[in-house]
Amino acid sequence: MADENLEPKHTLRLRSLRTRWQILTLQLVATLALGALILTMTSVYGGCNQDFIDEAEGSTYWCPAFEHTRGMAYVEEAFERDSILPDLITGADQVGEAALLIPSLFCLLLTGAHAYASSRSSKTRRRIKNTIYAIVIIAGFGPFLFEWIASMISYQRLYIPFGQEFPAWNHGDRLSLAMQAISEIIVMGVVFTPVLFGLIGIWNISMRAIIATISYSIMFIIFHALLTFEAVLESVQGIGLKPLPAQIGDSTLFGGLVSPLAFELITISILLFLFFESSHMVIRLFEYVAMLPESARTDNEHIRMFQTVLNTHLSQLVGVLSLATVLTAVALDFDEIMIMVISEFQPNQWSQQVNDSLELQMTYGKVISAGLFLLFVSMLRYLVPWQTVLGWFESIFRGFSGSRSEETES
Repeated sequence: MADENLEPKHTLRLRSLRTRWQILTLQLVATLALGALILTMTSVYGGCNQDFIDEAEGSTYWCPAFEHTRGMAYVEEAFERDSILPDLITGADQVGEAALLIPSLFCLLLTGAHAYASSRSSKTRRRIKNTIYAIVIIAGFGPFLFEWIASMISYQRLYIPFGQEFPAWNHGDRLSLAMQAISEIIVMGVVFTPVLFGLIGIWNISMRAIIATISYSIMFIIFHALLTFEAVLESVQGIGLKPLPAQIGDSTLFGGLVSPLAFELITISILLFLFFESSHMVIRLFEYVAMLPESARTDNEHIRMFQTVLNTHLSQLVGVLSLATVLTAVALDFDEIMIMVISEFQPNQWSQQVNDSLELQMTYGKVISAGLFLLFVSMLRYLVPWQTVLGWFESIFRGFSGSRSEETES
């Protein structure tokens, strides 16, 4: 009787798998991590250089930062007409975090539309694609072609629609609407491409979209670092990007462990890690279930094993994420920890001079600090049995998840 009651409630069919609270938790965690990632990147990489702003002298300006409202205003001024995309969708009439809310919700609607199209037959998907392509072509080039052809019929002669002395024979302005729409989509895509791809990857179970989101975010950070590097900044000063401070700053947060700038950068890396791990685990679980035969999807042993793996991953995700956060913060300040230890055991003028050196506060100084930490940890393997320690932690996680699984089944 117990098995009969268990079967309809707990199965490994894909439809019932989507409603499990663990799967929904992982998807919600990945979604929240994606939203926090966009907010943090907008805060860190969304500003323009102050000198570039001063040179604009109050006029509309734009720089290739991780922000879209300035770009939308710049496109409007360049084409001398209002935005084609409504402000309700772009959020151009909002400031701060409010400017990201409505476009993100619109990306969520596009994710739902993508899910609906993906669930249709191949013939229906092909029809939807052809319809979208036809609408885009007609909306972009239809007015231009209609006006040009109608004018040639009216004047009964063939002519090129550009560079004519007679103003009525110049129809290039009709194409400017399409160019403006394309420009606005590009400006919006700078910020909301990872949002759209990330939501599709999370809720539509697409590993390709997850990788695209991670790759785009990392590539933007890399290009921003290259374009704001001191040796390169002098050559590309006209683009107006705001470089990150050359010094990492004083460690004032969490008991003097990290500086505000380091905390923002650590937050971005942790959010990327959390987004990838949560969404990737969901995809792996669905792939595992999809490979099971139909008989195994209702087998209690397979269901119990799946439940254990799922709970173990949730526990390990929290543990690994916390450990990675603490170790990253320690690695960035490992040089100060070493100097403090040396000063305690043997205080001298050298340790004080090194502690006051600005070189350690520079970006490459923190890279050296992290490298020293990795070297220190690798040398500890001769003293600390890391495999035994990790196995001990893993056994604790397994015991915790196993007890939770038994409570859930009971």
